[in-house]
Amino acid sequence: MDTYLLIKYLRCATTPEEEAAVRRWLADDPDESHARQYSDLHFIYEGMLMHGGDDAALSRENGSGRGRRRLFRRIAVAAASAAAVVLVAAGAALWSRNAAVDRLAENSVRTVYVPPGKSMQLTLEDGTRLWLNSGTEIEIPAVFARKTRDVRLIRGEALFDVAQDRRRPFNVDTYASSISVLGTRFNVDVDEESGAFSAALLRGSIKVVNKCREGEEYVLETNQMVTMEDGHLHLEHIGDPGSVDCWTDGLIDIAGVPFGHLMRKFELAYDVNIDIQRDTLPEIRYTRGKVRVSDGILHAMSMLALVCDIGYEYDRQTNTIVIR
Repeated sequence: MDTYLLIKYLRCATTPEEEAAVRRWLADDPDESHARQYSDLHFIYEGMLMHGGDDAALSRENGSGRGRRRLFRRIAVAAASAAAVVLVAAGAALWSRNAAVDRLAENSVRTVYVPPGKSMQLTLEDGTRLWLNSGTEIEIPAVFARKTRDVRLIRGEALFDVAQDRRRPFNVDTYASSISVLGTRFNVDVDEESGAFSAALLRGSIKVVNKCREGEEYVLETNQMVTMEDGHLHLEHIGDPGSVDCWTDGLIDIAGVPFGHLMRKFELAYDVNIDIQRDTLPEIRYTRGKVRVSDGILHAMSMLALVCDIGYEYDRQTNTIVIR
């Protein structure tokens, strides 16, 4: 990735098209070399600010050849400055280190995207473990701030096993809600495009605040969940707790799931296109049931056809399931 473009991204000075290009580059990172380049450049960028003064000075370095040469000379000097800052920081006062951590937490946010057909497990710097399902996009700071631990789930499904730290609440922000917790295990599934949201608690306690309706909030107990419908949160009991996090074991729960939502899960899990050519969606008659992703999309569809009135065809050339 072009260094000058990454500097613009760090300065929040990119156009929407440039920002999208950087995000795609960060997401397409099979060997983590992109993440390392980004992290190294962010470290140097901090040194540029420390060595060269305010951020406005950097904005005067335009995209011309001369401006780029000046910028790259500043990068070389800043790299040495940043390294020196690390040595000095080892003996700095506690308040200085805390301020640096807060600044890093605010600025060093990494976007993680899991492509269809894949899943991912992460351990954050505080020991919190995350499982990310297919199609999930989440923003995570490189270092948490001193007083809070904040992440943003943009879309998709994530299971959180939060490390206890009573001094720093753990917060998950979504388009629909904010979720606060001290230490617990819970699952969040969001899709802003379809208006879907759910939060299911498996252990501990969480507070879910509705961002769409002021004053509407729930404190969940173990084996409770909230879903969103018409902008309102609805509290439910989880009949089968194993259905909530079975996806982390490569399973998809197909009982009691709306047909359209289940087809979206199939698309992401199996990396296929599903074309529903029906006027009405069928109801799934399973009360309990799961399919294993590793058995393939055709096995999943054959199992589904046993419990709901559908016909389907698979076009291998276009990788599309047509449902009639």
